[in-house]
Amino acid sequence: MDRLLRERTVLVTGAGSGIGAATASAIAASGGVVAVNDLDEAAAAQTCQRINDAGGHAWCVPGDVATPDGAEHVIDEAVRSVGTLTGLVNNVGVARGGALATLAPAEWDHIMRIDCSSALYMSQRAYPHLLESGGAIVNISSLCAAFPAPGAGAYNAAKAALITLTQQSALEWGPQGVRVNAIAPGIVSGTNFSATSNNAELAERRSAVIPLRRTGSAEDIAPVCLFLLSEMSRYLTGQVLTVDGGMGLALQTLIPS
Repeated sequence: MDRLLRERTVLVTGAGSGIGAATASAIAASGGVVAVNDLDEAAAAQTCQRINDAGGHAWCVPGDVATPDGAEHVIDEAVRSVGTLTGLVNNVGVARGGALATLAPAEWDHIMRIDCSSALYMSQRAYPHLLESGGAIVNISSLCAAFPAPGAGAYNAAKAALITLTQQSALEWGPQGVRVNAIAPGIVSGTNFSATSNNAELAERRSAVIPLRRTGSAEDIAPVCLFLLSEMSRYLTGQVLTVDGGMGLALQTLIPS
């Protein structure tokens, strides 16, 4: 996979840490040029520094992609930095708890805007560039889109909506040669989304119910992103690849008998 994305230019949102940072690093290591976005400019700069220190090519394009104007600014800056885009990874997201019965409307709107609407804003503004290059979009959804987690109603709904957005985009843009797919990660330790990140005992207990017997890592998700961005997946669009160590398959085994 060393040169899998040679001469490709990809923008990754939410790439200051976690899956986004791992994906940006993997893109650069596979020969691509990467535009690194994060709302936290310092975090984005750190990811760029690591990539460039390792001999890759990365540009920092901080900004809020969860607003139409912010998304337009980030796309413009990315194109100015790396040239026309051949790929976009919509990875930005926020996970917050809260039962639906008491969830404040403002909180619902906030989560939906970041976890779903941001992908629409970014994809719309990247589309003309991807159309020119025959590029690809990868949306990072979640296993929670299919198997809702208790107390995270807005997050679950937003990630499910992101899958439908992926399918609709693929349907509308496929005839123009733009592919759109999604990844649904399971439990990924070492990210802000996982309670196992700083709790080894909890990670061990969760690992016991996953068929591969471990929680995932950001580095488990990044190669799947590379595949979906590359020519290896040239006849794949509108699909959701679940990367969960088999956890979704095991849910029925957890029902008491």
